[in-house]
Amino acid sequence: MKVLVVDDDLVLQNLFLHHLKNMGLEDILTAQSGEESVQKAEEHQPAVAFMDINLLTQMDGIEAAKFIKEKSPHTQIVFVSANEAPSLMERASAVENLGFLNKPYNPELIEQYIKMVKMRLRHLNRNR
Repeated sequence: MKVLVVDDDLVLQNLFLHHLKNMGLEDILTAQSGEESVQKAEEHQPAVAFMDINLLTQMDGIEAAKFIKEKSPHTQIVFVSANEAPSLMERASAVENLGFLNKPYNPELIEQYIKMVKMRLRHLNRNR
C-alpha cells in the first residue's frame, strides 16, 4: 500500500515516517509542498495521503487535496494540523476526506487510519 506524507516540517515528517515504518509500511512517498504532493499523487496513485493543512507554500494542503482527489479519486485524504480553527475545518470538510489528525501525532490514530484505508481497498478490490 502506497502512502503519501505531506509536511513542510522535516522533523515532523520524519517522525510520521518512523511511525509508518514501525507498522510495517515501506512504500512511503513524501512531499514538502502542495505542488509536489499533487505531482507525486498523480504519478504514484497512493492509497492514502496524510496532508498537512498549513504548508508554507503557495498551495496549502486543502487546495492540494482538491487536486489530488481530482487526479487520483481513490486516494484517501487524512488532514493533519495543529490548527483547529473553525474556518480551516470548514474549508477542509469541503474536500472528500477520511478524517483529521491532530499534531503532535498519535501513533494509535495513524494506525487506525491505515487500517481503515486497508479495509476500503479490500472492499474496492472485491467490487471490481
